[in-house]
Amino acid sequence: MISSRVPLAVVSKTLRHSTLSTTVNFYGHLLPYATRDAVTAKALSRADRKHHHQTAPASADRAA
Repeated sequence: MISSRVPLAVVSKTLRHSTLSTTVNFYGHLLPYATRDAVTAKALSRADRKHHHQTAPASADRAA
């Protein structure tokens, strides 16, 4: 499944692992793209949150 680029969360659920980290600990090292994709997704998510925060209206900041 990992070699077919099935998302690690789906692999984890399919294998009935209690946590995603269990799946990553057992199988994540097998393919270099898994780490690269995880880092890219985290970086993109972080950038998206930063962009959203920077473009939020001032009134939204006061409401939070």
